Amino acid sequence: MPTVSVIMNCLNGEKYLRDAIDSVYTQTYKDWEIVFWDNASIDRSGEIAKSYGERVLYFRSDRTHSLGKARNSAFAQARGDFIAILDVDDIWLPDKLE
Repeated sequence: MPTVSVIMNCLNGEKYLRDAIDSVYTQTYKDWEIVFWDNASIDRSGEIAKSYGERVLYFRSDRTHSLGKARNSAFAQARGDFIAILDVDDIWLPDKLE
């Protein structure tokens, strides 16, 4: 089980999504998973998230929910001992999880 579950909630975030996910992959601390909650996006967000492989756990809502409800849904899927939240339009410095 990973130590850190990185929660990413997304609604049509394809513009910056690769940069956000890449900033997790370049972390110096490597014991993490990404729990990606697609909040019924209509852009390529889901396709982008799924292209990263099995370290990104992809879930999709059948309709758009409030951010609070979407985050709670993602929290329920987390397997890590700790939770970190990364918005799809943000990036982390490489030592964020350290």
